[in-house]
Amino acid sequence: MTHLTQSSGIGLAWTELCITIPWGVGSGYFATQLYLRATWRWCYYISIIYAVVVLVGTYFSYYPPSHPQGDYERSRWQEFKQLDFIGLGLFTAGLVVFLVGITYLGRSTYSVPMVASTITVGGIVFASAFIYDFTLAKNPIFPLHLFRMFREFSVFLIILFVCGMIWQAMIALASQGSLYMFTNNLTEIGIITIPGNISGVIGGWILPSLVHKIKHVKYQVIAAVLIQTAFTASYAGVVPNNKIGYMILPMFGQSAFTWMTILSLVTSGLFVPPEELGTVAGLLGTFRSAGGSVGNAVFATILASSVNKHLANNIAAAAIPLGFNPANLGALIPAVVENAVGVPFVFKGVPGITTAVEEATALAFKNTYADAFKLVYYCTIPFGIIALVAAFFVRDPSHLMNNHVAVHQERMVLEDRKQREIGEDGIKVPA
Repeated sequence: MTHLTQSSGIGLAWTELCITIPWGVGSGYFATQLYLRATWRWCYYISIIYAVVVLVGTYFSYYPPSHPQGDYERSRWQEFKQLDFIGLGLFTAGLVVFLVGITYLGRSTYSVPMVASTITVGGIVFASAFIYDFTLAKNPIFPLHLFRMFREFSVFLIILFVCGMIWQAMIALASQGSLYMFTNNLTEIGIITIPGNISGVIGGWILPSLVHKIKHVKYQVIAAVLIQTAFTASYAGVVPNNKIGYMILPMFGQSAFTWMTILSLVTSGLFVPPEELGTVAGLLGTFRSAGGSVGNAVFATILASSVNKHLANNIAAAAIPLGFNPANLGALIPAVVENAVGVPFVFKGVPGITTAVEEATALAFKNTYADAFKLVYYCTIPFGIIALVAAFFVRDPSHLMNNHVAVHQERMVLEDRKQREIGEDGIKVPA
C-alpha cells in the first residue's frame, strides 16, 4: 500500500503495456494472418490457451484475503444468495432489448412501432434497474451513496459511457472503413490497424505513468475528451483518399480514451472509501462497456442507413451516363459490392459491362461509403461535447497525490487487522 497514490497510475499503466505489447498492437494483423494462413477459429484457440495458462498461474500464485470486506460472519453461499440478482437482471435485460431496438433502426424489415416499442421497453427496464437498487435492494449492485458522489465518481460514469460509445464504435468500424474505402487486401487491412492500436502504448502506458507528475487531473480529463472528440471528427478529412492519415489519426483519437479510463480509476480510487474500490472499478468498467455496446449499435445504424439510402442510386448514376442499360442494374449493383470486397471475376456475368463502367461504379461505391463514414464521424461531435461538459464537473484529486494518504490507508488496514486478531476480551483470535 506504500506510495499508493503516486504509483497507482504507474501500476495501471504497466498493466496496459503488458496487454498492448505485442498482442494489442498487432491484433488486427495477427487476425488477418490467421484467417489467411490457418483459420479464423485460431483467434479463439489462442484465447483458450492463454486463458488456461493464466488460470493455472493465478491458482498457484494469487492468494487474496479470504474475506476482503471483513464479512467474517457470512459464508460464501450466504454471500452468493445476497447478490443483487434482480438489479443485475434488469440492467442486463434492459440494455440488451434497448440495443436490439437501436440495431433495428433504419431497417425496412422492421416496422416503426416495433422499433419504437423495443427501444422504449428496453430503456424503461434499464432505468428500472437503478430505481430498484436506489430504493429497494438490500445489497445493490448500483449503490446510491456512490452515485451521490457526483464530482468524485458518478461524473466519470457519464464520461466513460459517452466516450466509450465513440471509442468502441470507431474500433469496430475501422476495418470496415479500410475494406470499403482503401483496400480489400486483408494483409494490408491488418497493417492499417497497427498505428491505431499503438494508442494503447500512448494512452495506456506513457501518459498514465506521468499522471502524478503532471497532476491537475481535472485538466487532464478535459484534454483527453477534447483530443478524442477533435481527432475522431478529423477522420472525416482523410477519407476516402488519404490512407496514411486514416492510419495515423486513430493513434491519437483512441489513445485519449485509454488515458481517460485510467484517470477515472485513479481519481475515483482516491475519493471513495477503500472498501468500495472493487465496486467502483466494476461500475466504471460496466458503464464503459455499456457505452461501447450502445455506440456500436448507434453508429453502425447511422452508417448502414446512409449506405442503404444512397448506394444503389449512386451506382446507377455512375453507370447509366456511360451507356449502361438500366435494365441490368439488378445484376450490376451486387457485382459492384462483391468486387469491392475482393471477389474475383464478378463483372463477367453482367450484361453490357465495360471497363469504364467498372471503374466508375467502383469509385461510386467508395465515395458512398466515404460519405457515410463522414456522417458517422460528424455525429460523434455532439457526444464529445456532452462528455466535455461533464468533464468540467470533475473534482481534481491532485492534492491527494501524496504519501500521506497512502500511509493513512495503511494505518487503517493495520489497525483493523490488529483489532480482528485481538478480541474484545483481549485474547488473540487465531487466524
